[in-house]
Amino acid sequence: MRLSRPWSYVLAILPLASSEEHPCDGVQCSNKGYCIEDLQYNRGYWCSCDPGWVGQDCVYPQPTVQCGDSKIRVSIDKGIVEELKIETDPEYVYFGEMPKDDASATQQCRAKQDDDEYVLEIRAPFTGCGTQVIRQNLGDDYTFSNTVVWNSEINSTTNINRELILLDFKCIYQDQFTVAGPSVPGADGAPAIPTINTLRFATAHGSFAVSMNIYQDSSFAKSKEYQQAPSIPIGSYLYVQIELESVDDSNLVVTMEHCYATQTRDPADPQSARHFLISERCADTESDPTVLIYSNGESHKSRFKFQMFKWRWSADDVYIHCEVDICNRTSEVCTPQNVASISQCNGHGQQRRKRDLAHEGAYVNEMEVGDNILTKGPLRVEAEDTMIDITPEEYEQNFDLTMVTMGITLGFVLACLGVVVGAIIRKRRVQTSKMVQFEAERKLTRYKFTREAF
Repeated sequence: MRLSRPWSYVLAILPLASSEEHPCDGVQCSNKGYCIEDLQYNRGYWCSCDPGWVGQDCVYPQPTVQCGDSKIRVSIDKGIVEELKIETDPEYVYFGEMPKDDASATQQCRAKQDDDEYVLEIRAPFTGCGTQVIRQNLGDDYTFSNTVVWNSEINSTTNINRELILLDFKCIYQDQFTVAGPSVPGADGAPAIPTINTLRFATAHGSFAVSMNIYQDSSFAKSKEYQQAPSIPIGSYLYVQIELESVDDSNLVVTMEHCYATQTRDPADPQSARHFLISERCADTESDPTVLIYSNGESHKSRFKFQMFKWRWSADDVYIHCEVDICNRTSEVCTPQNVASISQCNGHGQQRRKRDLAHEGAYVNEMEVGDNILTKGPLRVEAEDTMIDITPEEYEQNFDLTMVTMGITLGFVLACLGVVVGAIIRKRRVQTSKMVQFEAERKLTRYKFTREAF
């Protein structure tokens, strides 16, 4: 993953020795080296050394360059300088591109002697001591290059500079990240595809680890951290923290560019809805007014909170994705831009009722997804008997409204019932009247008249 360019070693050219014998006669090069005649050297020869050895007779270990995550460390054997017949004071050995007008930075860029070695270090973000950062195109590797020189006289006023290059080196860091953290078991018990909750990636500022975790409250304490696949009640607040790990430089901060929720662990899944929480470093209050940003682009930790929700038309899990960036406050703008105020950008964390926390999400097929995205999930919605939660004041108002509604409804029902009963009574009265008349007519037809003869 990290490569260093072979060192360049320069010997002083001293007066040529005169001899009639072949310069290599009787010469025993150390460490499997072999002699080559070269009249430019004071002894008329030099030894071609096996890898790992240097010097005119191959007796000194080759300078080493360790390209680490937190520092670049260079080691040079003191014998190399002694062989050049020059002063061995470590003050004269330093990174060749170091600033000459900054006393503290100059001291940090000079060598320190460790036994028989000169040791020099450049700490992340690897831009100190004049180190050059080269990156041709987006996606290319980052190359950090510098030199180690010996110079006994530095006079900026007269421009006297007697400099010998002892080492020319470079470190190459691949522009990629690796996944760390446990994977979440699948439904069948087999390990699922791991979510990327820790990134280790290289930037122009160095190589860093950035992690994402979710907590139960605003203390962000380790004991309050949610573990694998938690079940969370709708309406509960979730507290999200993005942390830049193991970095001493206070000028390096972590910035949340975008954060959103999806139904799958793939942040670029075009088939999944996206519910936006943070957009362009600001709380997306139009999408979710419950978001409140505590800090973003101000320190090694960026934090925000939001209320747990459910997908309106499905029972899918929730995955949180955050696109992050490492930012240097001394040379870059790390906080939101083009906003009236940071407090307005951070949102207000409006609390909403559970019945209002069902979101459809948006389908954004054209959204560009970067490489530096952290994912946390799945977050499962805890089953509840009701989706309604109201305050006592709301309960009293709703109770009064319910009583009024019930009164109106009951009055309407009674009125309808009165109309029906009245109609029935009237109908029965008419029927009774007809029956009385009918009976009267029948009685008249029953009278019998007889005739008598006188």
